[in-house]
Amino acid sequence: MKSLPPVALFALSVPLMAAMAAPDEERTRLTLLGTTDLHGHIWPTSYLKGSVEEDLGLAKVATLVKRERAQNPNVVLVDSGDLLQGSPLTDWHIRHGDPRRHTHPMVDVLNLMDYTAWDVGNHDFNYGLDILGKARADARYPFVSANAYHHGTKDPFFRPWIIREVGGVKVGIIGATPPGVAIWDRFHVERKLDFGDIVEAFQREVPEMKARGAEVVLGIPHSGLGGDGPYGPTFSGYSASAGLPPENVVLRLADEVPGLDVVFAGHSHQDVPGLERNGVSLAQAEMWGKRLAVARLELARRSGEPWRIVSREVTTQGVQGVPPDPEVLEGSRRVHEATVRYVAAPIARTPETWAAGRVRLEDTPIVDLVNEVQRWRTGAQLSAAAAFTTEAGLSAGTLTIANVAALYPYENGLVAVRITGSRLRAYIEQSARFYAPYAPGAKVMADGVRGYNYDMVSGVDYTLDVRRPPGKRLVKLMWQGKPVSDKQEFTLAVNTYRQRGGGGFDMFRDCPVVFDRQDNVRELMIEYLRQKRVVRQKDVFRRNWNVLPAGALAGDTYR
Repeated sequence: MKSLPPVALFALSVPLMAAMAAPDEERTRLTLLGTTDLHGHIWPTSYLKGSVEEDLGLAKVATLVKRERAQNPNVVLVDSGDLLQGSPLTDWHIRHGDPRRHTHPMVDVLNLMDYTAWDVGNHDFNYGLDILGKARADARYPFVSANAYHHGTKDPFFRPWIIREVGGVKVGIIGATPPGVAIWDRFHVERKLDFGDIVEAFQREVPEMKARGAEVVLGIPHSGLGGDGPYGPTFSGYSASAGLPPENVVLRLADEVPGLDVVFAGHSHQDVPGLERNGVSLAQAEMWGKRLAVARLELARRSGEPWRIVSREVTTQGVQGVPPDPEVLEGSRRVHEATVRYVAAPIARTPETWAAGRVRLEDTPIVDLVNEVQRWRTGAQLSAAAAFTTEAGLSAGTLTIANVAALYPYENGLVAVRITGSRLRAYIEQSARFYAPYAPGAKVMADGVRGYNYDMVSGVDYTLDVRRPPGKRLVKLMWQGKPVSDKQEFTLAVNTYRQRGGGGFDMFRDCPVVFDRQDNVRELMIEYLRQKRVVRQKDVFRRNWNVLPAGALAGDTYR
């Protein structure tokens, strides 16, 4: 018989010493519910597909929450971070909704749904500490993060944890923030906040929670499972050489932090429907309100003793076919309707269809559109951009803000740096790690590589050979018909996530910044298209890179 892997799936429930429970013991039930990576989604729509209802959003999750509360009033409802940014609704609120006066719509809904606690994710810093502080002041639930400190100290910036008594059980809730915020949002947090090791913070704080009386300990870190298996990688937004602790460490938390009972993970946008590791129950509710993490615990105690868990059932519930909650819809109707009008606003026209399906396999006009906007704004010789999705093409006809939001959903700023030929080569080689080792019929994408970490550079001509090992795939690099030398210098337009080392691109660390006007790339794209009025592929597209062997990326040879 084969041995079980280190992480094993729950069948449905895991009994813990149930047979040992004495008949005179007192029993109670506790339900833990968790969302994560909601990214500004309330109504069942992404605002990118017109009026089509989608299976996502807090309004649908609220229906599931009410059902759970009807079955058991002893409910803890938490969120594992990335709440305030990530949809056209949050974009409208920040840019047009007077965010310093009005409560953030996501905070409003979490208040309405009576959340117990909220963990602070990395994207919650995207709009700056003032917006985050306003959200904190308006929230009727505590913000928790055990590894976010006032700069130069180990003094916590948020509450590391809380203890709430629910149904007579003292529940401790502890959160953590990805250390990568120090890179990704350096402009907002530098010399203000530090972000330490998540595992170290849990090892310090969980015993303190237990000493203060916590009988059930729930972790809600904005952190993925990590490890070398299907839930990796441990580093995804930066490399180990960046000098920061790892970001995806939930498996390590289960292995290295005694006292944890349940962890609701986040950050990696995965559905983890219930795992057991070292006696700790793990779950992750995907993203955008598509799922709800659920842990149903049965507890027992003798008189004068603390509660102990005797059985548990852990899973995630999807919102497919679930009706949205009318109370949540009505409470967010004003901002929703304003967002619908906002994203439908026409900004330009195009006579052509801009396909995105093969955008990471061949040079395409749609990425060159982003690069052209970046060069147009900065005046840089070169520009680099990634395709965040292979689904956000542009159809012939009217272009709207929704089209641009689908193509460029992130709050990235724009800078230009001065870069040498040797660093440019290192940059393209790092990007080319996207491709798996070549074999006819094999998959294209390497394990553990995110598609948004495959950048395409315009302004130089280059060729990649996927038959060669990573780090040695750039076989041609030309500028104006001549080979690029190591000491040759260029100006390169790139987004701030990448320039600050996001995705493990460390070669920009010491590159001088020659342009930085605090621009937002998506807003620049809207401005560019409005000025153009009509945009054609020939306006922006020049085929300047390719992949060897010829035909390797055809659908029937290299999947």
